[in-house]
Amino acid sequence: MSLLRTTLAAGVLATAVVPAWAGPAAADHPAPCDVGAVPGSERLADTHTKTNAAFERMHVEQAQGIATGKDVKVAVIDSGVWSVQGIDRVGLAAVAGTDPNGLLSGHGTIVAGLIAGPHGVAPDATVYDVKVFDGDGADTSQGQKALTSAGMVAGINAVIDAYPRERFDVVNISLAVRNSDPALEAAVAKLVALPLVVVAASGNREEDDGGPDGTPGNDADVYPADYPGVLAVSATPPGNDDPSQSVVPNMDTDVAAPTVGAISANATEQVCVVGEVATSWAAAEVSGLVALLREHYPRDTHAQLVARLQATTEGGGAPTDGVVDNPWTGAGVVQAHDALTRQVKAGRQGKIETTVRETHADSQAPPPVQQADLLSTPRAMLLWSGLVAGSLLALAFMLRPLVRRS
Repeated sequence: MSLLRTTLAAGVLATAVVPAWAGPAAADHPAPCDVGAVPGSERLADTHTKTNAAFERMHVEQAQGIATGKDVKVAVIDSGVWSVQGIDRVGLAAVAGTDPNGLLSGHGTIVAGLIAGPHGVAPDATVYDVKVFDGDGADTSQGQKALTSAGMVAGINAVIDAYPRERFDVVNISLAVRNSDPALEAAVAKLVALPLVVVAASGNREEDDGGPDGTPGNDADVYPADYPGVLAVSATPPGNDDPSQSVVPNMDTDVAAPTVGAISANATEQVCVVGEVATSWAAAEVSGLVALLREHYPRDTHAQLVARLQATTEGGGAPTDGVVDNPWTGAGVVQAHDALTRQVKAGRQGKIETTVRETHADSQAPPPVQQADLLSTPRAMLLWSGLVAGSLLALAFMLRPLVRRS
C-alpha cells in the first residue's frame, strides 16, 4: 500500500532552516516543530517569537475573544500525543501493536498543540489521544507499528465505540494513504454518520511523489480525505506563493489554511514554530476552528458548522455546483473571526440560504429597530390644546359669579 507522508519527514528540513517569515523575530532563533523531537531527545530552547503569521492571516486572536473551545472534545487519531504542559489531554486508545507508553514520532503532539495547545486555535478544548502508529519508517522487525489503513480503521473504531460515552465534537485525522481501502471507507462512513465533524489532510506533494502534476486538471487520490462527509483540508504558503510545490491538487479539498509561522509544541515539551507548508498542520488548525464554532454555536448541526466555515473563507466560498474551482484551496482560506461573527443562515443539512459579509460583536441578532412615531408632533399639539382649553373653561366658570354681581 502506498503511503502519503503528511509532514512525517518534514522535521529534517525544519531543523536546518530558520524561516525567512520570522522577520525581526528571527533573532529569537525560533525552535522548529520537528516530528523527530521525541521524549528523551535533546530539548532545545523554547521559541519566544510573538509573531504567528498563520494565525494572523486567519484572524485567530480576534476569534479567541469570542470562543476558546471550552467544553469541546477533539479526538486526535495520530502517532500519539505526549503530555505537554498546556494541552488538556485524555488518553483514549492505543491500537494493538503500538507502544502505549512511548513515542517514536512527535507528529501527533504537534497536531494536538495546533488544535488545543496554549498557542493553539482552541486552547480550552480537550484532546483525546488515539494512537494508531509508532512513527514514520517504523522498524516492524523491532515490534514498531508503521502507519497503515488498518491502523486508521482501528483508531476510528475506537472513537466510534467511545462516542456514546464521550460525545466527541471533532475528529482530526492528519494522516493519509493513497489507495482506497474498503475497510477504511466503511469505518469512515460510520464515523461521519455521527453528529460530529471529521477533519482530514488532503495531501502533501513530495519530490518523489510520482502523483498528479501540480495543475488544476489533475486530481490526487488521498484517503480518508476523499471519502464523502470528510472535511478535507489543504495548506497554503505565505502570501501569494504557488501551493502546487507543496501540496497535491485534490478536487475533494473543501478549505485550506496557512501553516508557516504557526506555534505548537514538540514532544520534548518545547514551544516550536511550524516552518513548512503541510496539510497535517492545516487540518489541525481547522479542527481547532471547528472547536471554536462548536462552542459558539452549540445548537448547530455538524453540516451547518461546515457550511459556515466554507461560506466565510478568504476565497469565494463553497461551490454551488459541488465542484471546486481550485484543487489546492477548495472554498478558500478559512477565516476564524468571520466564521464566528458573520450573519450566515444555513439549513440543518448545511445548505446556505443567506450570508451577509459583515462582522459584529457576537452572533446574536441585533435588537429590533424602534419605529419612529410619525404622529408624535400632532398628538403633542392636540394634548396641549386640550389642556389650554380646559384651563380657560375652568377660569370662566370661576369668574361667572363676579360677572353677574357687576
